[in-house]
Amino acid sequence: MVPWNKLPKDLQKAILAMIIMGGGTIACGRVGPMVCDPPPPPTTTSLPTPMICDPAPPPTRTATPRPIKTPMICDPPPRPAITPTAVLQRHFQARKFEVSSDSTLTGAGARGTVVDSRGRPLAGLKVMAQDPNSDLRFVGVTDAQGAFMLLIPQPGDYLLMVEGDHINGVRLNLKQHDLVIMEWVEIAGQSQLPLPLAEIRTVDITWQDGLTFGAETPWPEARYRWSASGGTLVKDGERITWQPPAEPGRYLLQVVADWGQIGLAVDALTLIVEEDGSVMVG
Repeated sequence: MVPWNKLPKDLQKAILAMIIMGGGTIACGRVGPMVCDPPPPPTTTSLPTPMICDPAPPPTRTATPRPIKTPMICDPPPRPAITPTAVLQRHFQARKFEVSSDSTLTGAGARGTVVDSRGRPLAGLKVMAQDPNSDLRFVGVTDAQGAFMLLIPQPGDYLLMVEGDHINGVRLNLKQHDLVIMEWVEIAGQSQLPLPLAEIRTVDITWQDGLTFGAETPWPEARYRWSASGGTLVKDGERITWQPPAEPGRYLLQVVADWGQIGLAVDALTLIVEEDGSVMVG
């Protein structure tokens, strides 16, 4: 028998093809290994090696969406909160005043100045005459020199004051052609939260004998302060006696009844000195 390796290559290929097609095997003394051209790819049976990280990667987190807040809509919208603020009440006191006659006036009037505690003029302040029994009022404004001129077309009872300071207002009974000359001075104010209004009280000047006067009020424990635009006041207990000046004219007698924070009342009386020295109470 001819050895396998001695057979021609074409014959070797034909024999191998017959064996593969027939599904059988050939037995020979020396059969070489089966050669494939090209060789088949290697069969991989091993499992993939897992990847090991050192340090281990952080766990994957799924982002949770934040809830969106729905804006609150109010109809109508709520009112803004109001914080109480301190209110500065300014006070002005009539340092001196006198009443004269001016025939050029239609009605009555008041003029004068408003200054601070150092005597410096105060501009842009409202000086007003208010009827205590109605809403009737007349207003003037101070200029750069602190001067004012207030016209009051309708004579009658009025409370004269600066910047709404009722506590220190001066109550006058003004007649036709009366001209009040006044000087107001600012006194120490007080910063405070709004307080309830004080009780409304009254006081009356009583004419007792000659030129002696007293004060009457239904409320007890009042403290009285008397003043006059001319002449001299002589105090006798709770009464006062007015000594008129030598110069003729119209003068104002005033009393203030003070109960502190509880209330305040003012009354005034006009005293007329004639040319012959006689006195009339108006």
